[in-house]
Amino acid sequence: MNNLTVSPKKVKTAVVLLAHGAPLRIQDIPRYLKNIRGGTNSSLEVIREVAGRYRQIGGRSPLLDITTAQAEALEQFLNQGEDEFKVYVGMRTWSPTIQDAVNQALRDRPQRLVALCLAPHYSRWSTERYQQAFEEALAGWKTKDLEIQFITRWPNQPRLIDAFVERYRAAAGDLKAKGKKNVHTIFTVHSIPADSVAEYGDPYVEEYGKTLKGILQQVDIPDWHQAYQSQGMIPVPWLAPSVEETLDKIADAGGKTVLIVPVGFVCDHIEILYDIDIAFKQYAAERGIELYRTESLNTSPLFTEALAAVVWEHLV
Repeated sequence: MNNLTVSPKKVKTAVVLLAHGAPLRIQDIPRYLKNIRGGTNSSLEVIREVAGRYRQIGGRSPLLDITTAQAEALEQFLNQGEDEFKVYVGMRTWSPTIQDAVNQALRDRPQRLVALCLAPHYSRWSTERYQQAFEEALAGWKTKDLEIQFITRWPNQPRLIDAFVERYRAAAGDLKAKGKKNVHTIFTVHSIPADSVAEYGDPYVEEYGKTLKGILQQVDIPDWHQAYQSQGMIPVPWLAPSVEETLDKIADAGGKTVLIVPVGFVCDHIEILYDIDIAFKQYAAERGIELYRTESLNTSPLFTEALAAVVWEHLV
């Protein structure tokens, strides 16, 4: 058991940003998929399919690089006040792991520990897995004198909404400058198995709706659609409609231009760079549709403010 001695100096808060994780090399994909599936090996067919997608985006995901940059920006922003903050990064399916991040944070002897899941929408299917990994990481430490917070949801945090609105307005402005009219907007989040909602009462769809409500209160978007993307490869029903189904509907209605706004993602990753930029763009083109998307939040100053606000709100 690791002993934790709390520093008597300034209030020190350790913030651990939790993200999904991604392989850094093509040859790591079998192990990465095994991690996702809880130790079960994937078929050669699945490995080849996933490897092909990563090759098309340059052989690796920028997820770790961007999340690290987000952590650095957040730490700098948080340290404007009297308290002292340090921000760490932990990945659920790759390294640095959540265990790595927790170990590093607690060795720095904080007085408070905050874990923030970077997916804004709570889901039993995903968020609870992050929380379980975080709790398991704490198991080897004596933390009775440590204030611990696990932030599970922040779908309508005002600065998060502002950040999405900023990206939407920039993209809509670009399309207007190009002479594009009658643009259909598709909002997306990552799909989850449908029975998580239907049978287990997962609030994920409601969480998604809170983000959309916040955006639509600020921006008048005439032709908008709500869809789900990046369904997994396990053969179960997933939340619908999918992006492909939505594109079919738009094509049938004579739509020619689509703007995707991926509000379930806070940085560039395989779901953005391959699923949207390559797969959906090709699917749309085959139906006579030009497809665009908003820039990812990545290190947007407004997004940094959103993260800081979420942390501060949970320390009050």
